[in-house]
Parts: sequence; C-alpha cells; structure tokens
Amino acid sequence: MRETVSETGRLAQPREHDMTVVLTGATSGIGQAAARLLAPHATQLILHGPQRPQEVIRQLEELRASSAGDVHYIQADFDSLAMVRALASEISKITDRVDVLINNAGRPGAPRRRLSQDGNEATLQTNYLAAVLLTELLTPLLLASGGRVVHVASSTHLSASLDPDDLNLERSDYSATIAYARSKLALVAHARWLVEQAPQPQPDTVSVHPGVISTDLLHAMFDIRGDSVVHGAHNVVNAALYTNRWAGQYLDERQPVQPNPISLDAEFRHRLAKHTFNLLRRSGKVPGEAQALP
Repeated sequence: MRETVSETGRLAQPREHDMTVVLTGATSGIGQAAARLLAPHATQLILHGPQRPQEVIRQLEELRASSAGDVHYIQADFDSLAMVRALASEISKITDRVDVLINNAGRPGAPRRRLSQDGNEATLQTNYLAAVLLTELLTPLLLASGGRVVHVASSTHLSASLDPDDLNLERSDYSATIAYARSKLALVAHARWLVEQAPQPQPDTVSVHPGVISTDLLHAMFDIRGDSVVHGAHNVVNAALYTNRWAGQYLDERQPVQPNPISLDAEFRHRLAKHTFNLLRRSGKVPGEAQALP
C-alpha cells in the first residue's frame, strides 16, 4: 500500500494498531478496490454491499487470503432505512469498537425522480440519509476507539444548491446530476456539522472527493473517462488512515480545499440537520442525541 500524504505534503504513516474498519459500498468500484487496500491493515474488516453473500464469495475469499485478521460481509439495501438499522445492529454484534467508518455506498441519480421505500428521493437516501443514520448508530462504537468517519463525496457538490426545506426535490427541478450533486453537498456539510455543531463528543470526520474515477456510477451520468478505481481507493484510504485529525475538512483527492461555501454556513448546516433528522424520525427511531436535536 502507498504511504499516505498529509495536508502539508509530508508522508504520514498509516495506523498499524488493532483496527476495525467498516466500509459501505464495498462490492464494486472504489469500494471494492479500497477493501483490497485495507485488508492487510485491518484486524476486523466489515464490508457492506447490496448483493447476497453468495454473490460475493470470490471477492471475500480473495480478501481473506490477504487479510491481517477477520473479514465480514453484511448485505443491506440502502433503499430501506430499516436495513441500515439492521446493518448497524449486525456490526455491533461483531465488534464493540469501530476505528474507521467509510461511508462509500452511493448510486447515480435516477433518470426520473424516484422515491425510496421510506418515501425519500432515492439518491438522497442512498447517498446521504443512510450515511447519516449509520454514522449516528455507530457513534458509540466510534467514540470507544477515538474513531473517524469518512464521507466519500464528489467535486460535483461545488456547483450544487440545496434547500433544506425541500430535501426530497418535491418543489425543485429534478435531473440525475442535480440529485447526485445535492446528495454529495449534504454529505460535505454533514461532515463539518458533526465536528462544529453536533452534540459532543463526536468522532473525527472528513469528506473526500476521490477523483474523477472510471466507474459505472460515473458513466451512468457523464460521458467522460476517469482515473482507475485503484487511484480513487488510495485517496479514500489516505483519508481513512491519516494519523492526525481532519476536523471536518473537505479533501480534493488528498489536498484539503475549500468546499462549496454554503457548507461552511452554520445556519445552513443547522437547517439541514433539522430536516435530515426529521426525515429519519419519520422512518423510525434514531439515537438519543439525534432525537434531542431541534
């Protein structure tokens, strides 16, 4: 594995202690490549994907052959927030600590607006609401280890706008790229909100644009070529294993840069959190700290 690079350009060594990593969206694209990079360094590697376990047997066998410890796989479809809760429950049965949670699972915007099983705009739910809910549910395990949350975002968020009062695009124009970019803007804002405004303590958090990467997701929305999934995976793993705190920063590949200015607005983040947790409450219980939010 490559050495990781800090925000100042100096080489930073990856963590090498007893480490538990949870990686969502681990069965394809950047997530699949990131799992290969993480396997030699994690004593517990907990992978998520939408496929049935028998469909990913070969991938799991490959990872276990190179792993420093145990590799687990849990199936969950993020079109259902109940399955996100079930995923968190299964993780808590495997481990009592999480050093790194990588929220990588994502989907392209649908050609036409579609609702999830919970009645939310489907892209928002898979890319954002599921990540927020899983983070909330696993926060006690993250705090037990002084852990970190990595939101895999996108540079498309830089040109996006987002009305917290209309998260489900009921009153706004819809397109696949608009839906996708909004979900990633929400992730970038959530990373900053966790560090600066959420009830404390919270895990260290960072959002990262992994690069323009040649994946099925990219090609579903854009007629462009990109870098390899391995390139994107190295950028995600760098964010995950870097030894110093990121404190809510946004990385363009490996370099901290200014995100969309609206994500730096505390009032915007407050409104986004309020409406986000209202949507999560509507679909079921959320953890105690989240329930205390306005």
